Amino acid sequence: MASEPPAAPPAARDERASAEARIMIERAEHAWRRQVEDEEGGAVRRTRGGAPFRWLLLALAVAAIVLLLFDRLAQLG
Repeated sequence: MASEPPAAPPAARDERASAEARIMIERAEHAWRRQVEDEEGGAVRRTRGGAPFRWLLLALAVAAIVLLLFDRLAQLG
C-alpha cells in the first residue's frame, strides 16, 4: 500500500494559504496599477495634439451663440 505523505499542521497550512493569497492580491494590484497608468498615459497623449482644435471649436461655438443672440435681439427690437 502506498502511504500518503503526512499532513501539514493546520498552522502551516493557514500560513501557506495566507502567503498565497497575499501574492495573488499583490499581483492583481500591480496589474491594476499598470492598467491605470496605461489608461492615464494614453489619455494625455491623445488630448495634447487636439487641444488647439478643441479651443478653436469652442471659440466658434461661442461666436455662433453670440451672433444668434444678437440676431434674436434684433428681431425682437
